Amino acid sequence: MSTSLPHLLSLRDLPAATWRALVESAERLAGPAGRAPLLAGHRFGMVFFNASLRTRTAFEVAAFDLGAHAVNLQVGGGLWSLEHRDGVRMDGPHAEHVKEGFGVLARMVDAIGLRAFAGLVDAAADAADPILHAAARASTVPILNLESALDHPHQGLADALTVRRKIGERAKVVLTWAPHIKPLPLAVPHAALLAFAHEGHDVVVAHPEGFDLNAGILADATRLAAAAGGSVQVTNDRSAALAGARVVYAKSWGSPARYGRDDAAEAVQAHPDWIVDGAAMARTDGAVFMHCLPVRRGVVVADEVLDSAASVVLDQGAARLDVQKATLCRALGVQA
Repeated sequence: MSTSLPHLLSLRDLPAATWRALVESAERLAGPAGRAPLLAGHRFGMVFFNASLRTRTAFEVAAFDLGAHAVNLQVGGGLWSLEHRDGVRMDGPHAEHVKEGFGVLARMVDAIGLRAFAGLVDAAADAADPILHAAARASTVPILNLESALDHPHQGLADALTVRRKIGERAKVVLTWAPHIKPLPLAVPHAALLAFAHEGHDVVVAHPEGFDLNAGILADATRLAAAAGGSVQVTNDRSAALAGARVVYAKSWGSPARYGRDDAAEAVQAHPDWIVDGAAMARTDGAVFMHCLPVRRGVVVADEVLDSAASVVLDQGAARLDVQKATLCRALGVQA
């Protein structure tokens, strides 16, 4: 993997100066500069192993607004099924290896975005983010992580930008686990945690026992928060966590201890009282409510919260356009 390319693979190793520049660039591009032909003549390829609404739309609109051309490719739906492992005999369902797929694509476009979710079968394999890193090794142009097994940098950037706009100062931010009907990946809670750490907020991660986030991500977030003047705490007591919160960020994720087990779904359904409802929000200091979307009403969050003035989920989703304009400009070497 070329370390000289301006990849955006994770927020955990993003220098503080680059973080600040991206957020500030996103704010500038939210204005008239975001409709200038800054990227005229550039081409951006997007490879999706998984579905997308906000990420794909934001990048296609960002490219259009800035004068670039975006190409969307769906693995298994118009694009060959891709193998990412080295040294395997390809006699299974995968018709092409990422070495050739991304090797050729990199000769046709100026940057590539990649989405490849966690498999939720092998925790160690997901923690290594194998597809993302295989693509980055094969590509000769910058790779942007559009959500991988471990991280979702663009969501985290939009989360941070939203809190800047709504709160505007260092605040207590509660990242709370929420129930679901099935186990979900950990990329979004990791990204939110890292983003709020970069911003120097006081972050409290609240979840039931057995739903720990990746230890390496927690360590990096703690380091980043300390450097920015903030803090990171973890608790199993949601009521205590909510006291004094200015931001409540709800997200469901599966239990790493039950990866691939038959009872994985049962685990995320076992704590229905962790739904974010009016009673939960009443414990806060007039907090805003955040969620990355899509969200299951009545499971993750009650309608009374999601439809209230406290909910900023639509603003949060719309911020994706601004931050993705910023990361696209950075990847293509254009000052914005």
